[in-house]
Amino acid sequence: MTDKPSVLDTVKTLAGIKDNLQDDVIQTLELMTRDQLAMMVDEQSVPDKLEPIVKNVVLARFNRLGNEGYSSYSQEGESIRYPSSDFDEYSSTISRYMAEQNRGKIIMW
Repeated sequence: MTDKPSVLDTVKTLAGIKDNLQDDVIQTLELMTRDQLAMMVDEQSVPDKLEPIVKNVVLARFNRLGNEGYSSYSQEGESIRYPSSDFDEYSSTISRYMAEQNRGKIIMW
């Protein structure tokens, strides 16, 4: 069995980063994401079942650096819309996890 790549390695690969200049930023985004997700599901740390969400949200947050707080961004004919929460697209997965834990509904903010 092979080890899964770390969040740092995954984000760097998908973002095409070959050096270590952005490592601190990516690791900080990972810590923030882990803290928020763990709090959302009322756990001390992110459960294994929800680990894929961490990688996806960190990548999205990294790609959005400089545009934090925007709901949309336009430049030279390109337009990007951001969800109100980085976890919106994973709300059904998170809700399913919460239901499996018999903890009720999750409130997205």
